[in-house]
Amino acid sequence: MLSYSICVIDVGSPKLGNLGWCFYNTFNNQTYTGENLTDLYPLILENLSKASLLFGLEAPLFVPIRDDLVLATKARRGEGRRPWSAGAGAQVLALNLPIMVHIFSNLYKLNKDIDFVFTEQAFTMQSNQILLFEALVSGQDKGNSHVNDAEIMVESCKKYQKLNILPKTILEFEDGVNYFNLAASALYSSGYKKFVDKINSKMPIYKPD
Repeated sequence: MLSYSICVIDVGSPKLGNLGWCFYNTFNNQTYTGENLTDLYPLILENLSKASLLFGLEAPLFVPIRDDLVLATKARRGEGRRPWSAGAGAQVLALNLPIMVHIFSNLYKLNKDIDFVFTEQAFTMQSNQILLFEALVSGQDKGNSHVNDAEIMVESCKKYQKLNILPKTILEFEDGVNYFNLAASALYSSGYKKFVDKINSKMPIYKPD
């Protein structure tokens, strides 16, 4: 049966040491963690040669676009009381923009042909394919470090991986809402030009169970 590995990066200031990652390899059933992204890239590339990857960043990756300007910064439906535009969400959105481009640029140097997908329906679990998702680890879900937050999200996703299914997104349908996808923009800036057509795509948002 086809399956996928899981990677989550908890985003914060690299200068302050507020960045951590966790990677689960489906083939050897091993989990790896760290704070240095250069240690993560070889794990991703080795995995993609054999399997697909569920890849989450703990930061808002797409924002809603509404006709009513008064509602421009309103939470995406399903987010609850911690919207993308307020407090920690807004801060980490800004922090993640250059970090995300850095991540995708380094992946592009190593593998220019990665197939990034933005919806569960497009995720076929084939090798060299990455399903991008937004990780939401907040409130009572949070751990004691950025690495621990990434571990918590990975462990939650593993429950579904063992069943060969995907977690359920918390994003709910909202009539008349379009999206601006920051991840697609970062991919384009990093060299992955063919994903520019995903600029208005939404993405899954997963929270730990």
